[in-house]
Amino acid sequence: MVLRQQLRWCLIIISWLIAIVVLLELGLRLFAAALPPRLQEAAHIAMHGVPYPEPWDRAWVRNPDHYFILKPGLVDAVQFGSPSVRFQVSTIELWQGGGIGFRTRPVEYFVDAVVLGDSFAFCFTERADCWVTRLETDTGLGIVNLGQPGTGSHSHWLILQGFGTPLKPRLTLWQFFGNDFNDDYGLFSSKGELAPIADAANEDDAVIDETSQLRSWLRSRFALYAVLESVLPGWRRFRDPNAAEFDERFAVTLSSGEQLQFGQPYETKAMDMTRAVNQAGYEISRAAFESAQALVSSWGGQLVVLLVPTREEVYQSYTAAALGDELKAIGSARLAMMGLCAELNLICYDALDDLQQRAAASDLLYYADDLHLNPLGNRVFAELLRDWLEEGGLLAG
Repeated sequence: MVLRQQLRWCLIIISWLIAIVVLLELGLRLFAAALPPRLQEAAHIAMHGVPYPEPWDRAWVRNPDHYFILKPGLVDAVQFGSPSVRFQVSTIELWQGGGIGFRTRPVEYFVDAVVLGDSFAFCFTERADCWVTRLETDTGLGIVNLGQPGTGSHSHWLILQGFGTPLKPRLTLWQFFGNDFNDDYGLFSSKGELAPIADAANEDDAVIDETSQLRSWLRSRFALYAVLESVLPGWRRFRDPNAAEFDERFAVTLSSGEQLQFGQPYETKAMDMTRAVNQAGYEISRAAFESAQALVSSWGGQLVVLLVPTREEVYQSYTAAALGDELKAIGSARLAMMGLCAELNLICYDALDDLQQRAAASDLLYYADDLHLNPLGNRVFAELLRDWLEEGGLLAG
């Protein structure tokens, strides 16, 4: 009798445990979008086989001359910056056979300005929300967006040379972000034009763990397992090597109630100007800016460099205590670019102070789990830039 009761209770407990597991699995699948970003990623891997809510192909591909270029001819291609940052991309060639896609409208208008830059010019938003589009609307200028994600200054110079020169715009707006020096090193290193530098080792710290077939099988089928694997200490989990990776110790809640993740290890490495790889990239960028300045002057145009600061710098009142010297490392590339502006006598707009002021009085200007400006941040940047250009007399034709 006692044995039967014990077996009965064991069966009841096991049944309840199975029911709880099933309910948790169903709940995670139904409400995955409400999870924190890194847990969303884990759940999406189990549900879709990729760390995003739906399958997608990146809009840019490797290129030996530019590092990356946009594919031409895309129509509303879904893109993700993180599991929660989704937008659509359409691209055109400026002319037949150009070979590079641009996120801009057909050039059937007078061109006052071109925009060069990386993903901050391309924008991780819908095109209508991009600061380039907003600036065009706010100022009435005819602007062509030549931004290419994943590129550095040397690529921007080549884009200007090949696609800006035929347009000969009055204004050339060159957007700079702190990883551009690092991208220049990466480009020249990949082409074999720079010898490998010692501290470039282990650049890719993405954690990719496939320790056992059983764990891989469980991870690919059960959201509950994938989420638990993400939070249990000591377990190394799959990470998409292209996804933003933030140090999970660093997250704050702003006065608006929004959460900001920061301290992405990539940024510190890519922007720390004490690193030899970034110094090597700086020299490549320096040559690019010198060449661009001479080229733009040759047709009577004006080159203007726009420095976009990192989220860590804009929200430094929240991030400084946690990051310490890492914040100085992150900001060192922007300061190096400001030094280059002075040395080459470039007209430069460093948006840090203005964005800090606006950030203190508004909702979050960057994505919570991606390093790019969100739609509000793009709108604010466009407004600040318009005012700065107007004050400097640069909008007048």
